[in-house]
Amino acid sequence: MSYEPMTVGELRTHLKGLNDSDKIHLPGELSFNELRHRGDNEYIILVEEPEAYLREDFRERNPHVKVAFIRADNIKWDKTGIVGGPIDVEIR
Repeated sequence: MSYEPMTVGELRTHLKGLNDSDKIHLPGELSFNELRHRGDNEYIILVEEPEAYLREDFRERNPHVKVAFIRADNIKWDKTGIVGGPIDVEIR
């Protein structure tokens, strides 16, 4: 699967017929953070979810996993914003 950016026109086509009060949910409980200008006519939609650090040995065993997000509601964070202890991740 390759990533291809979507044009604003394509996005509008997908949103056609929706009301201003309709809600859109991002997969995996991601939260919209901001729309950032990237280039002449390109923007990035940023989401705000903690990203898990993937150790090198994990990456070697699971080359198909590019990024992992974690739920932050029951995590003990230290003062630096780092999770205080390992979190087990199961890949299916």
